Amino acid sequence: MRTLRTPAALAAVLAVLALVPTAAAGTGLELLDTGSTRFPDRSFVLTLPSERQLDSSQVTVRENDRTVSDFFVVPADEAGGRLGVVLVIDASLSMRGEPIEGAVEAARAFAEQRSPSQPFAIVTFNQEPTVLLRPTTDSAAIDAALASTPQLARATRIYDAVAAALGLLREAGITAGSIVVLSDGADTGSALAGSSITSRAQEAGVRIFSVGLRGQGFDPETLVGLADASGGEYAEATTTAGLTQLFESLGARLANQYLLRYRSHAGPKERVTVEVTVDGIAGLASHEYVSPALPKAPAEPFHRTFGETFWRSAAAALAVSIVSAFLLGIGLAALLRPRRPALRKRMAEFVSVAVPGEERRQSSLRTDKVLASAERSLERTAWWVRFQEELEIARIAVPAVQIVGGTVVATLLAGWIAAGVGGSPFFAALGLLVPFAVRQVLKRRLERQRRLFGEQLPDNLQVLASALRAGHSLVGALSVVVDDSPEPSRAEFQRVIADEQLGVPLDEAFGVVVRRMANRDLEQVALVAALQRDTGGNTAEVLDRVTDTVRERFELRRMVKTLTAQGRMSRWIVTALPIGLLTFITAISPQYMRPLYEEPLGRVLLVVAGLMLIAGSLVIKKIVDIKV
Repeated sequence: MRTLRTPAALAAVLAVLALVPTAAAGTGLELLDTGSTRFPDRSFVLTLPSERQLDSSQVTVRENDRTVSDFFVVPADEAGGRLGVVLVIDASLSMRGEPIEGAVEAARAFAEQRSPSQPFAIVTFNQEPTVLLRPTTDSAAIDAALASTPQLARATRIYDAVAAALGLLREAGITAGSIVVLSDGADTGSALAGSSITSRAQEAGVRIFSVGLRGQGFDPETLVGLADASGGEYAEATTTAGLTQLFESLGARLANQYLLRYRSHAGPKERVTVEVTVDGIAGLASHEYVSPALPKAPAEPFHRTFGETFWRSAAAALAVSIVSAFLLGIGLAALLRPRRPALRKRMAEFVSVAVPGEERRQSSLRTDKVLASAERSLERTAWWVRFQEELEIARIAVPAVQIVGGTVVATLLAGWIAAGVGGSPFFAALGLLVPFAVRQVLKRRLERQRRLFGEQLPDNLQVLASALRAGHSLVGALSVVVDDSPEPSRAEFQRVIADEQLGVPLDEAFGVVVRRMANRDLEQVALVAALQRDTGGNTAEVLDRVTDTVRERFELRRMVKTLTAQGRMSRWIVTALPIGLLTFITAISPQYMRPLYEEPLGRVLLVVAGLMLIAGSLVIKKIVDIKV
């Protein structure tokens, strides 16, 4: 038997003996649960003891002695970066000199053994962890990071460095990673506890392989604890040469990994034993776990939120159609509204003054001709003259032909949108709401002007009577009223004066205003004008009596309006309640209301209900509409 006579030979033997536990542990298969999938999907890292090509036909997987047939095995080269390694190197002052140089040399040997597609990262630590290299497969970047020894400093914060390595694996999306920690001492000064680090590693399915480099003050307790708690292994090296050989072996071992995935058929809260065998390799790899239990209480049924349900319902389509038509009408009104003419243009109506920009209007002459032609056709009907007069009274500057044309276009567009969104031509009838809405807006503007004229009438009559007492004639007194009264009284009384100057009797001129303003109180003023023309008399005193009568009638109208307020409110509530219920029920339960929208009988019932609702609303309106 040969004897070892040189210190170098003795060191080599010690290095080999230091590797004996690692080699013994690596003679068989290894199976590690990655914890990256949700049950029943299972994912494991299968490590082979030696380098070889492996496919699914050479692997047998059993769960509780039942063979799993549907699984696949992917080598590290094809795992898409899900198998990665982070090398954590101690850079404390105790590593100065030969230990740190040997550690870097061992890291180079480890990197050479890795798979080309396996992400590789490097972290050094002393007072704080330092990321030298984030997970990458770039060989040039790896060689550059290991080209020189790291800078040394005090403290050995192993736990903080392992936490930084876990963070790198998580950020890179590596679901089956390994961490290799090299140090010559125990942890000193880490902000994190060892139990917290090992818990994180277990949850992430990360194994921690720790390597201790013996030296003065060596304490392996921290390294052994990390390896045992995470399912990894611990090994020691007494020399830098042995350290390099150990890292070469560990690098080749981690490079020869496969990703095993399948779907488990285990029941809830069942202890499961997974066994994997490979043809040509003795022994088996096993792993035990307990399948998750079902929740004690059944999960609540799925319910869409109110907003999601509303936007999927026919009510949302109806609301969108109405709002679209309304916005379209506003846009057309803004585009078609004529601008106030400039001073030079207004002067050009009386004298021959050139108005700048007339040539720019030539492009719109064709459109104006079309509108003028349509207006000449409409002038033959009786309602057109009345409609134009109503627009004038309501003080709406948009030409009548533009309002009619815009309403027709908006109606067609709204009907087309409603039919497209609702999925049925039946919804095109909703476009008829556009002319109804336009008519209501114009009618409100008209009623507002007439109501304002009626409210101004008593004060105007009082001014008229005072002017008569001052010695003015009736026409002169009307001129005083025109000077002092606001709109719309100013324009209407100015019309009376203009008609009188053209030879129209005052009573007839007042009659025109009575018709335009729909004001019965002004009929008494017309009667006073007729009496003053035929018989004479104290017109001022008569106007005072008329003024008192008008004021009393206003008091009576206000009282009637107050007493009928409840009836008017009831009309709107009773009218809106069925529409609101229909919209609400459609939003929360579209299936329940679907027959009304899709079945022919349901559509007929909707039409009948709508007609009855309109008829009821009109009846209530007639009841509370008391003429005084």
